[in-house]
Amino acid sequence: DFPITPTLPTKPMIYMTTDQLNMRSKAGVNHPVVGSIPYGKTVTFLEKSSNWYKVQYETTIGWVNSAYLSDKIDPYPKPTVGTKGTYVTSVLIVNKTYSLPSNHNPGVDKWAQQAANAMVSQAEKQGISLTAFSTFRSYSYQQELYNSYVRKHGVVKANRFSAKPGYSEHQTGLAFDFGGNDRSKWLEESFETTREAKWLLANASDYGFILRYPKGKEKITGYMYEPWHYRYLGSDLAKKVKKSGKTLEEYVEININ
Repeated sequence: DFPITPTLPTKPMIYMTTDQLNMRSKAGVNHPVVGSIPYGKTVTFLEKSSNWYKVQYETTIGWVNSAYLSDKIDPYPKPTVGTKGTYVTSVLIVNKTYSLPSNHNPGVDKWAQQAANAMVSQAEKQGISLTAFSTFRSYSYQQELYNSYVRKHGVVKANRFSAKPGYSEHQTGLAFDFGGNDRSKWLEESFETTREAKWLLANASDYGFILRYPKGKEKITGYMYEPWHYRYLGSDLAKKVKKSGKTLEEYVEININ
């Protein structure tokens, strides 16, 4: 008799990390750490020992606890924790109370950009034309913008819709301002009446975005209603925030005052 060759899967088993994980040389927490995998990354399964999986992440191979792996691959995961700033329940908070340092210059977050691209593409298939006309802003650019609004409108009015440098969500690389075909409605409350705004309100959370400054919530968020301003959180959290009907501040239970 000849030995039976085990049947191997035709496709590698891929998992996504649900938390930041240490990779160990062998199965078990007592073995040395050989690497680390950030949240939301995909790994290839190699073998199993009890509740530990041997996986490959990029060029590193090691053992991780399978409790922190999911076979449900989220195409729009939450941003990686690690950016300088204030986190509440793993969510980066930037508002009139919590700021970012002036040298924080990440550019547009790659997950947020991928999600925005996918959302714009899907909207187009449904006859909706979206343009992300404002995304990442550096500290210095926000300073110029804020100062120009103050000169034009005065401090009190400018503070209702523009952030002081260091206090803008756009500096995180996670905030997107969207507009439609009618440019006269860009950055105007009247944008809410457009097909594009209504589509965003109904569908953006599927791609990880929430309407950041809802109507009637200025005392909570610090900013007037902006139907064009969306913040990327990842689809799982975005759906939960939308379902709750709360602002981000209310959802993570912080107060800006």
